Amino acid sequence: MANPNGIGGFTKNDPRINRGGRPRNFDAARALALKIGNEPITNKDGSIAMTRFEMIMRDWLTSNNFQKQRAVLELAFGKVPDEVNVDTKATITVSWDDAENKE
Repeated sequence: MANPNGIGGFTKNDPRINRGGRPRNFDAARALALKIGNEPITNKDGSIAMTRFEMIMRDWLTSNNFQKQRAVLELAFGKVPDEVNVDTKATITVSWDDAENKE
């Protein structure tokens, strides 16, 4: 439910207001992500200027999280196929001796 009393929320010229609005479709979202990701920034000590994408990838590569490391490698070299092909057939034979139960 919306705020019926009008108390709280945004005030005029509040910096939290998203003036660009939400992207209307995936292409707009991708364009926005590329725009933000390609902005030049400096790392924590202020010595190296790089893009946000580069900083994220460097962080992921040095992370202890294997999924982050794998994501960078898949971006660089392509995704490893998840498909498993099993072309062999196996026959399972089950037999038991029922002699003990015959009394």
